[in-house]
Amino acid sequence: MLSIPNSVPFSYDLGIRLVPSKDKDDEITICCHGYGHNNEIVDVIDSYQILSGHLIGFNFPDYGITSDSDHSKSLFGTINEILPLLYIIKYYACNLNIAQVNLYGFSAGAGAIINALAILHRFLHKDALKKIGIARDDVAKMLRALRQGLIILDCPLKSIEEIVALRGKTPELEIMASRYAKNNMNPIDVLNQLSRLNMNIILHFQNPDEILGNRDDALFIERLQKDNGGITKVIMGSNGGHNVYHSSLWKYVSKIVNRIFNN
Repeated sequence: MLSIPNSVPFSYDLGIRLVPSKDKDDEITICCHGYGHNNEIVDVIDSYQILSGHLIGFNFPDYGITSDSDHSKSLFGTINEILPLLYIIKYYACNLNIAQVNLYGFSAGAGAIINALAILHRFLHKDALKKIGIARDDVAKMLRALRQGLIILDCPLKSIEEIVALRGKTPELEIMASRYAKNNMNPIDVLNQLSRLNMNIILHFQNPDEILGNRDDALFIERLQKDNGGITKVIMGSNGGHNVYHSSLWKYVSKIVNRIFNN
């Protein structure tokens, strides 16, 4: 039986949840929720009955955040936002020796995946990684497990500036924009750190996307396809916007689950 960690090096409710595979597959998919949401994303993905293997959900540090929260205290756009995801990848790829680790990220969760991949690929923030028990050898094993798997970026956060262009300036967005820029964590700018990453990636956008906007979709696609070096499949959908069931994405995913990733 697949396990979850007994203790974690974080002071908040990481809330790791496991939905076990009915077929006892060895692979896992770690599900990364968006802004304002929480580990219940694992129930949403499970309800689709498309992904094989075990499903893992968890809370990012600012889970449940709202527009009324004090964003000066949030961890969005910092290494501390990304560390929990890296810790979970390490636990399953290294501690439990899971050979295939898939990632699903929605919105800000997908943006966090981009930052996590860059940190692993470039071995950035070494001191922060060391504090949660991740060494260089662990990073190599984590990347191997991810390369065996599939990464799904569902309507990813590209930059806070794109959201401002769509909605206009607010105190909340200005704080977030400053922090993401200061820490070089705007996903669209981080893509240039993924040169020769060689992952299997499905990138999905909704058009129109009334929450994040579509201004930089084409640029994001261009940069990711150039820098990944692996397979980057792009799915464009018009299923009703950001926060709906994206049938265009999941119809494609259902065709490739349990077989070789292809064009």
